[in-house]
Amino acid sequence: MNSTANAYFKASWATIRRVGWLPFTVFLLHEICAHVVDAYARWPSVDIPLHLLGGFAIAFFVSGAITAFSDHGVIVKPDPLVHIAIVFSAACTAAVFWEFAEWTADHTLGSTCQIGLGDTMLDLLMGVVGAAAFSGLMAMRMQRKGEERGEE
Repeated sequence: MNSTANAYFKASWATIRRVGWLPFTVFLLHEICAHVVDAYARWPSVDIPLHLLGGFAIAFFVSGAITAFSDHGVIVKPDPLVHIAIVFSAACTAAVFWEFAEWTADHTLGSTCQIGLGDTMLDLLMGVVGAAAFSGLMAMRMQRKGEERGEE
């Protein structure tokens, strides 16, 4: 394996080890709610916090991936504002693709993931709010670190 491929592999593995647990946990929670305890039928609004957690978890994962790939020299460490913008944008994009997957499942497998436009829009909003929450926390953490180093 050449050095570039080795760096990609190490960065990918570091990402999975360090931050892969949260999106996996949220997805597992979703699957348990959907297929084990039938929570969506019993408490349909369980979908709202799960989409919020999903947006947060994906933002967490993307931020960790950026850090791991820059730590392993695969990418240049981005400016903090660029880092936040990438994290937020990627998590919002993931929310859109999740809704595409729900729509596809409904139309090809006969599932009932989406119960209407209002449900889909609320799901997207919750994904964006989760991404924004993580991005905001990350911005505050970066600002605090900058203040500790004496930066303004």
